[in-house]
Amino acid sequence: MPRAPKKCMADGCRKPATTKGRCDIHYQPWAVTSPRNLTRPTNAATLMRRARRRDRERCYLCGKPGRIVDHITPVAEGGSWDLSNLACICDACHHLKSQRESARGRARRT
Repeated sequence: MPRAPKKCMADGCRKPATTKGRCDIHYQPWAVTSPRNLTRPTNAATLMRRARRRDRERCYLCGKPGRIVDHITPVAEGGSWDLSNLACICDACHHLKSQRESARGRARRT
């Protein structure tokens, strides 16, 4: 007996999945080939989990609890996806660090 098609992974969608777990409406090919995803390794989730465990879920800047895994040197500035370049960071420090990195990125474009 044939199997029923799987449902779309998008929240609340009940249409059958056709491409990469999504229906024709929710499949976005640009998300697969975006510049951000082209440099991301296939084991990125494992690397982030290892960084969280290594840092005991503490911010590397202030020591407060934090679950966000951030690149110490951003990939856009020559950083890599090595475990040595990943570290846990709290929300407050991540927000400030991201603002500084955004400002440097805008300065590079002009």
